[in-house]
Amino acid sequence: MKEITPMKAIRLKCLDCSCGQLSEVKECSIKNCALYPFRMGYKLDENGNRRKGKPLSEEAKKKATDRLRKLAEERKTKNLSLI
Repeated sequence: MKEITPMKAIRLKCLDCSCGQLSEVKECSIKNCALYPFRMGYKLDENGNRRKGKPLSEEAKKKATDRLRKLAEERKTKNLSLI
């Protein structure tokens, strides 16, 4: 059997509990369940919003920007568009 992450295991349990209905997982009314904050496959804050990860360093931001610019240039030269 393929090994899965704890977050995926929680997500699968929530899907099992809601008979495989994605909308039921999202609209879960069992707020006292220990898995409730993790039901969407990531941790939610107290308001039900996705928790933000660690902020990117300036170096990481620059690398990501450079990578995206390079991809955009490649699309222009190959005449590809985002579909």
